[in-house]
Amino acid sequence: MDLREQEIASEQIFKGQIVDLSVRTITLPNGKTATREIVKHRPAAAAMAINSENKMLLVEQWREPIKDLTLEIPAGLIDETDASPLDAMKRELNEEGGLKAEYWEKVSEFYSSVGFCDEKMYLFYCDTLTRLEDKRNLDEDEFLTTHWYSLSELKQLLSEGKIVDAKTIYAITVWENMILSGSKENND
Repeated sequence: MDLREQEIASEQIFKGQIVDLSVRTITLPNGKTATREIVKHRPAAAAMAINSENKMLLVEQWREPIKDLTLEIPAGLIDETDASPLDAMKRELNEEGGLKAEYWEKVSEFYSSVGFCDEKMYLFYCDTLTRLEDKRNLDEDEFLTTHWYSLSELKQLLSEGKIVDAKTIYAITVWENMILSGSKENND
């Protein structure tokens, strides 16, 4: 059975700076029709930033869609000034953490929530961090604090339901797998 759906029509409902919303009419594999609400989202980059104490950087910030504070890995949208997802992440690490990393490794590319959104996330690992004298300012509407956590502390926060952001949960799992496979050390 061919599982692909075929788009018949699309109506743009909203066009924003970060997201666009459309409603698409599609033909299902069984020949019937249905609608899909689709959010087109600008791509983003995120990083697992690990310091010399083998702790991961998380930022704490208010997230209005869920009306709560979250703990997340540093991340941000890729914009027109960025030559690549890595350039965007270097900018974000500077802005959000005031840090520069000597070592960068692309870990993966993934979609945040494929059921309704096409947001593509580029995940990087970085270490050999140094504090920057010339930290970039946060965006005008961005307020956050930074925290460092060991893998065991992160796992405890996960088990307590205190980390709810999908990219961060994924990053913690990837970091743990890197340690278990021997590709990264853990002195926790």
